[in-house]
Amino acid sequence: MLPATNTLDKLKAHLVLRHLTLDGVVTFTRLASHLKRNILQPQPIPQSDPSIPPAVLPPPITNFLGASLGMSTDVIDDCWDILQDYVWEIPVLPLTSTDFQLFKQFGWPCGLTAISIYPPDDCCTNINCPNNQPLKKEYHKRAVVYTIDSGVQPAWNTSLYCPKCHTSYHNNYSVSKGLRIYYPGLPKLIQVGEHQFVETRVANHWRALMLYGWFSASNASRLFKSTMTDGDYFQPYEWGLSDTLTTNHVWDSFVILSLLDDAVSRGHLLIVPHSGTQSGRFNMAMEERTRWIVLNGQPDAVRHACDLCMRIFLMPDGTFRKCQAIVGDGLSIGRPCCGVFRCKEPLPNNRHRFCVGHQNLHGVCAINGCENPVVELVSEDPKGGPPKLSKKKTCSLPLHQQIETKHQQRSTGSFLYKQRLQHAQISQPIDSFSGARRVQEQDLQEDFESYLVAGQQIVMNTIKNPGTVGVADDTVEPVDPCPSKSAHGNRTLKAQFGRRRTHNEQTLVRPCGVIFAHATMFGAEAVSNFLVMVKNAFSVPGAQKPEHIFYDTNCDARQQAEKDPWFKGVGMCVDAWHFRNKHAVTHTYCQLNCNPALYPELMDAFSGWFFNTSIAEQTNAWLGGYHSMCREMLPAKFDFFLDEMIRLRNIETIQRLYREDRHPCDL
Repeated sequence: MLPATNTLDKLKAHLVLRHLTLDGVVTFTRLASHLKRNILQPQPIPQSDPSIPPAVLPPPITNFLGASLGMSTDVIDDCWDILQDYVWEIPVLPLTSTDFQLFKQFGWPCGLTAISIYPPDDCCTNINCPNNQPLKKEYHKRAVVYTIDSGVQPAWNTSLYCPKCHTSYHNNYSVSKGLRIYYPGLPKLIQVGEHQFVETRVANHWRALMLYGWFSASNASRLFKSTMTDGDYFQPYEWGLSDTLTTNHVWDSFVILSLLDDAVSRGHLLIVPHSGTQSGRFNMAMEERTRWIVLNGQPDAVRHACDLCMRIFLMPDGTFRKCQAIVGDGLSIGRPCCGVFRCKEPLPNNRHRFCVGHQNLHGVCAINGCENPVVELVSEDPKGGPPKLSKKKTCSLPLHQQIETKHQQRSTGSFLYKQRLQHAQISQPIDSFSGARRVQEQDLQEDFESYLVAGQQIVMNTIKNPGTVGVADDTVEPVDPCPSKSAHGNRTLKAQFGRRRTHNEQTLVRPCGVIFAHATMFGAEAVSNFLVMVKNAFSVPGAQKPEHIFYDTNCDARQQAEKDPWFKGVGMCVDAWHFRNKHAVTHTYCQLNCNPALYPELMDAFSGWFFNTSIAEQTNAWLGGYHSMCREMLPAKFDFFLDEMIRLRNIETIQRLYREDRHPCDL
């Protein structure tokens, strides 16, 4: 680059540029530096060295710069001759609000936007491809970009194509043989739709809102529209694309950003199918990440130890031992699952009540024990089209159809909203400004329904979710409640019209707040399943068995654990509060084996309890905030989302432990 004095001398010697102000020089260099890829891409291959500024500006850029500075194209060419080295070497400076207006007024007609989207490289990066020349076959699409500083911005999205290996290169990924191969690292922009991009800083902001404030995608999109958009600058009719940010865009940015984060941490590339829908493209990648978590554990939790979750104490014989504890608890946060009890196969979509293996049951009466086919209705199209076929969920028996009518009445009325909110204990709605007036029928299966048939009268009862208290076994479904009057001569029928939901999420938490693992319980919370979860969670590479397990119903769990050598030497007691208030003093086994006072290592030097055994309930209070967000997720997204929220929370928890001098470390 020429010395600044030589550059100034050349400007002063020019008949027109000598009158160019300092602000004009800065504006020229700032705008031109933002257009480096636009300047380089049209150049002939011999002049496409990215380290050397091209000698000639493309006509659209010359016209744009001339119109922006009020100069002729000849003068702009002269200005480029003088400042090209300087423009090519300076870092890209942020655009001002005036610059954006210049792009809108003079750049858009020239095919230029303030944001230009290109692949990171202009050459083919396929190591097996012989082509080493810059790629000049390009495709352009209009796009919109959601930014944190400038709101919604129009952009041109340019992709390049290699004719040798038939690979196409896009901003986030390359496409070859039907696969999208994402580039290493995190991009500045994340493509969330055919024409939509989200700035990574915005995606991080949304993810933080979900972590700290339980923001749903609906509420995040509303917040963006109300605080980060300039309606006077961008009008859809001016660009031909809508500026509307949808909930799908928010969710896709979350999924892609989290998958790319995971790819960086594990040292591999994110590869997904190029075909198919955007919503289903990442399912296999999310499922693979979930399997990895199951087999390897949460990355920051497996080896974690600190002053709050591990105690080193002196034994009477003068030796030192460690005591590390884990606390287990359950949370009623169900997701849709197959209507067959304890079936773990996923539903094809949220409109189905049964998985693919049990899809024939969609044609069977919803009254339990009835195997008659459902009634099919044929209605004429008032517009003269072909007749429409619809199915009821009960058979032709009049009693069963009356029960279905009774069930459908639950989907109307304002009382239903109050009932659902109280039952689910939702702390915030998924859409804070929803205008819905009717709850879809398939969303109503929060519990089991039973119908007391007394003559011509049908009385509906609901069987509430029994909660998350461990039980001896979950091989049977909940029993019917006792009717308020004698049922002699009456019949009680059970039905399941809506989708079944999983029973609860079980969590294992260190007393310091680091979440070790979570698992889905499909039926009731059987202590046998809890023990299996503990064994699996602490069998991942690097994990060490805890010296103590706190669990509300350890009196039942311990009796089963005594038959398993894996639990030998592991203390299993009930936390002090539950032991005093929830467990009978007449239960001999519990009093002799599950009293925390039997273990002196659980007490500190002041005869208080060393470990915070209420941490699981405190953690579940945070996790429960996602109930409204998770209730419609299918397994792939549900598990991935919770794993990601837990990972991010663990990072924050460990940082807090550092600030508090709790000495977090990896064992």
